[in-house]
Amino acid sequence: MRSRIIQKNNHSQAAAAAPIADIRGLLESCRRILVVSHIDPDGDAIGTQLAFASYLRSLGKEVFPVREAEVPAKYRFLHGIDSITDVSSYDKDFSVGMALILECPNVTRIGQARRLLTPDAKIINIDHHQDNEGFGDVNWVDTRASSVGEMAFEYFSQVGYRISTETAEQLYTAILTDTGRFRYSSTSSRTMAVAGRLIEAGADPQKVCDNVYYNMRPSTMKLIGKVLNSIEFFDKGSICLLTLTRQMLDQCGAEDSEAEGIVDFTLFTKGVLVGALLKGGNPGGTKVSLRSRDDFDVAALASRFGGGGHPNAAGCVIPLPLPEAKKELIKLLREARDGRAE
Repeated sequence: MRSRIIQKNNHSQAAAAAPIADIRGLLESCRRILVVSHIDPDGDAIGTQLAFASYLRSLGKEVFPVREAEVPAKYRFLHGIDSITDVSSYDKDFSVGMALILECPNVTRIGQARRLLTPDAKIINIDHHQDNEGFGDVNWVDTRASSVGEMAFEYFSQVGYRISTETAEQLYTAILTDTGRFRYSSTSSRTMAVAGRLIEAGADPQKVCDNVYYNMRPSTMKLIGKVLNSIEFFDKGSICLLTLTRQMLDQCGAEDSEAEGIVDFTLFTKGVLVGALLKGGNPGGTKVSLRSRDDFDVAALASRFGGGGHPNAAGCVIPLPLPEAKKELIKLLREARDGRAE
């Protein structure tokens, strides 16, 4: 099957443009299917993995939802969460000839899950990142969609799959988290309409929001406090940086996944244009999460280090120890800001 990538210009073209029939046909042609998203899964990755896994089981498929990192505690309330198994639990002889890859701009982002695929495995790539490389046999990339959760709802609607209350909750979680609680610029009237349909299908907004945002472990609250204590402002408060170290995690008894979302605090301050959370002690250098306002494109900056994401939310790894990475990042942020002003 010839690879093709769909970049939609507006949501009114969705039904005509999306390769729904191609995706459905390829899924129905395979008996065993790997369902995977990116390393360090977020709400969109987890919610859509669970939703598609349920759909595929309804077709009688043997489904293998996998992950490389631990599922953050905030998402463990979702139905079926234990069905997403660690890739390390599969022995070296295990292989699958079909993969549904969700919310990944390139195939390397699925990490060790690649070893589970046969050399000639068919790949369906569903994503909304602007830097998606179109690596699948069938590619559906909608850069105007708020989330893959929104795209999944569109797919299920078009193929006539009646979603359960549990699936509605999974997709609502995907959309809620990838829009920053419906705050990001990617939130459209279509996004809100889909959210409404999911509520009609049984999703409980209060339950989802309480579990994701208002049910933190004491260790998470302690970690937030330590990280916020590291806050630094530069250039009259237009740049805000936070630092996270392995020592901080250990002192709080926190898991790596408990740091998810802390970077958002960088934009809580008036006057900040761009913020970053730098996490030291990682293989390959310093992990950087970036957030920005308006037209400050952090995805372009992240791409310089092989990272990516969205214009206002991106990430990368700078191949330097934390102190040097911080200096390099400040320099690049200043260059990007000054170039934006020209």
